[in-house]
Amino acid sequence: MNTEIILPMYYLMLLTVAVFLFSTSIRLKEIFLNKSVSGEEHRHPPFDKGSRILKNAQRNLTNLFEFPILFYVVCICIYMTGNVDEYFIKLAYWFFYLRVFHSIYHIFFNQLIVNGSLPIRTFIWVPATATVVWMWVRFISVM
Repeated sequence: MNTEIILPMYYLMLLTVAVFLFSTSIRLKEIFLNKSVSGEEHRHPPFDKGSRILKNAQRNLTNLFEFPILFYVVCICIYMTGNVDEYFIKLAYWFFYLRVFHSIYHIFFNQLIVNGSLPIRTFIWVPATATVVWMWVRFISVM
Protein backbone atom coordinates (compact mmCIF):
# COMPACT_ATOMS: atom_id res chain seq x y z
CA MET A 1 0.00 0.00 0.00
CA ASN A 2 1.07 3.54 -0.69
CA THR A 3 2.03 5.30 2.53
CA GLU A 4 2.33 8.81 1.07
CA ILE A 5 -1.15 9.67 2.36
CA ILE A 6 0.21 9.39 5.91
CA LEU A 7 2.56 12.39 5.57
CA PRO A 8 -0.13 15.11 5.35
CA MET A 9 -1.74 13.62 8.46
CA TYR A 10 1.63 13.66 10.21
CA TYR A 11 2.20 17.28 9.20
CA LEU A 12 -1.26 18.27 10.44
CA MET A 13 -0.49 16.57 13.75
CA LEU A 14 2.75 18.60 13.92
CA LEU A 15 0.76 21.78 13.26
CA THR A 16 -1.59 20.87 16.11
CA VAL A 17 1.35 20.29 18.45
CA ALA A 18 2.96 23.57 17.35
CA VAL A 19 -0.24 25.52 18.06
CA PHE A 20 -0.52 23.76 21.44
CA LEU A 21 3.06 24.64 22.37
CA PHE A 22 2.62 28.22 21.14
CA SER A 23 -0.59 28.77 23.11
CA THR A 24 0.91 27.18 26.21
CA SER A 25 4.00 29.37 26.01
CA ILE A 26 1.85 32.51 25.57
CA ARG A 27 -0.30 31.47 28.53
CA LEU A 28 2.75 30.85 30.74
CA LYS A 29 4.29 34.15 29.63
CA GLU A 30 1.13 36.03 30.60
CA ILE A 31 0.96 34.27 33.96
CA PHE A 32 4.61 34.35 35.04
CA LEU A 33 6.37 37.12 33.10
CA ASN A 34 3.68 39.70 32.47
CA LYS A 35 1.81 38.84 35.67
CA SER A 36 -1.20 40.37 33.94
CA VAL A 37 -3.49 37.62 35.19
CA SER A 38 -3.42 34.89 37.80
CA GLY A 39 -2.91 31.25 36.94
CA GLU A 40 -6.47 30.51 38.03
CA GLU A 41 -7.83 32.87 35.36
CA HIS A 42 -6.00 30.83 32.71
CA ARG A 43 -7.09 27.45 33.97
CA HIS A 44 -10.11 27.09 31.66
CA PRO A 45 -11.01 28.71 28.34
CA PRO A 46 -12.04 31.29 27.16
CA PHE A 47 -9.31 33.14 29.12
CA ASP A 48 -11.32 36.35 29.18
CA LYS A 49 -8.43 38.37 30.61
CA GLY A 50 -5.80 36.96 28.28
CA SER A 51 -4.33 38.61 25.20
CA ARG A 52 -6.05 38.47 21.83
CA ILE A 53 -3.31 36.18 20.49
CA LEU A 54 -3.77 33.76 23.40
CA LYS A 55 -7.54 33.65 22.88
CA ASN A 56 -7.11 33.13 19.15
CA ALA A 57 -4.46 30.43 19.64
CA GLN A 58 -6.68 28.55 22.09
CA ARG A 59 -9.67 28.78 19.74
CA ASN A 60 -7.51 27.62 16.85
CA LEU A 61 -6.24 24.67 18.87
CA THR A 62 -9.83 23.68 19.55
CA ASN A 63 -10.56 24.02 15.81
CA LEU A 64 -7.69 21.62 15.05
CA PHE A 65 -9.46 18.94 17.11
CA GLU A 66 -12.84 19.43 15.44
CA PHE A 67 -13.26 19.21 11.66
CA PRO A 68 -9.77 17.80 10.87
CA ILE A 69 -10.89 14.57 12.54
CA LEU A 70 -12.82 13.85 9.33
CA PHE A 71 -9.58 14.38 7.40
CA TYR A 72 -7.68 11.88 9.55
CA VAL A 73 -10.46 9.33 9.20
CA VAL A 74 -10.78 9.61 5.42
CA CYS A 75 -7.01 9.39 4.97
CA ILE A 76 -6.90 6.23 7.10
CA CYS A 77 -9.83 4.78 5.14
CA ILE A 78 -8.11 5.58 1.85
CA TYR A 79 -4.91 3.95 3.08
CA MET A 80 -6.58 0.86 4.56
CA THR A 81 -8.58 0.15 1.41
CA GLY A 82 -5.55 0.55 -0.86
CA ASN A 83 -7.08 3.46 -2.77
CA VAL A 84 -4.16 5.86 -2.37
CA ASP A 85 -3.40 7.69 -5.61
CA GLU A 86 -1.74 10.96 -6.61
CA TYR A 87 -5.04 12.83 -6.61
CA PHE A 88 -5.87 11.83 -3.01
CA ILE A 89 -2.35 12.80 -1.98
CA LYS A 90 -2.70 16.23 -3.62
CA LEU A 91 -6.06 16.77 -1.91
CA ALA A 92 -4.56 15.79 1.44
CA TYR A 93 -1.69 18.24 1.01
CA TRP A 94 -4.10 20.98 -0.06
CA PHE A 95 -6.12 20.41 3.10
CA PHE A 96 -2.96 20.60 5.18
CA TYR A 97 -1.75 23.81 3.47
CA LEU A 98 -5.14 25.45 3.90
CA ARG A 99 -5.18 24.51 7.59
CA VAL A 100 -1.70 25.98 8.08
CA PHE A 101 -2.80 29.21 6.42
CA HIS A 102 -6.03 29.16 8.46
CA SER A 103 -4.11 28.72 11.73
CA ILE A 104 -1.67 31.53 10.96
CA TYR A 105 -4.47 33.87 9.97
CA HIS A 106 -6.69 32.88 12.90
CA ILE A 107 -3.99 33.33 15.53
CA PHE A 108 -2.27 36.49 14.32
CA PHE A 109 -4.85 38.46 12.32
CA ASN A 110 -8.44 37.16 12.64
CA GLN A 111 -10.15 40.15 11.03
CA LEU A 112 -13.87 40.37 10.46
CA ILE A 113 -15.69 41.50 7.34
CA VAL A 114 -17.01 45.07 7.54
CA ASN A 115 -20.26 44.40 9.40
CA GLY A 116 -18.44 42.20 11.91
CA SER A 117 -20.50 39.10 11.32
CA LEU A 118 -18.16 36.91 9.29
CA PRO A 119 -14.48 36.22 9.90
CA ILE A 120 -12.29 36.56 6.82
CA ARG A 121 -10.72 33.21 7.72
CA THR A 122 -14.00 31.67 6.53
CA PHE A 123 -12.64 32.11 3.01
CA ILE A 124 -9.82 29.74 4.00
CA TRP A 125 -11.97 27.36 6.03
CA VAL A 126 -14.60 26.78 3.31
CA PRO A 127 -12.09 25.49 0.70
CA ALA A 128 -10.49 23.27 3.35
CA THR A 129 -13.89 21.87 4.27
CA ALA A 130 -14.78 21.38 0.62
CA THR A 131 -11.50 19.50 0.14
CA VAL A 132 -12.32 17.01 2.88
CA VAL A 133 -15.87 16.60 1.63
CA TRP A 134 -14.51 15.97 -1.87
CA MET A 135 -12.07 13.40 -0.44
CA TRP A 136 -14.99 11.57 1.18
CA VAL A 137 -17.15 11.71 -1.94
CA ARG A 138 -14.29 10.47 -4.10
CA PHE A 139 -13.38 7.77 -1.59
CA ILE A 140 -16.94 6.43 -1.56
CA SER A 141 -17.05 6.49 -5.37
CA VAL A 142 -13.83 4.49 -5.81
CA MET A 143 -14.72 1.80 -3.28
